[in-house]
Amino acid sequence: MVDVQQLTVTQAAQNAAAPVGVWAGAPALAASTVDMKNTSGRDVEVGISGGTVTVIKKNGVTLTATTSGRFRLRPNSTINITYSVAPTLQWLYA
Repeated sequence: MVDVQQLTVTQAAQNAAAPVGVWAGAPALAASTVDMKNTSGRDVEVGISGGTVTVIKKNGVTLTATTSGRFRLRPNSTINITYSVAPTLQWLYA
């Protein structure tokens, strides 16, 4: 027989240890050229789309000829976007 309460507690602990989906605590889009930092403690992917983006930097390094896409950030890594029209960001646990 399954103890439903214990199963719920176990699943919650697993989700906290290895979250999936959208990172609810993700930073909002920063002003153009301002770093955004992965403070989640987990690897995340940042999806960048739309807007008018001219430069994307990851940890201070320019990603050549890239103005959109998905970018993996390890804990404490940064992403920096130079834009004139704000892009849309989506932060997901990797």
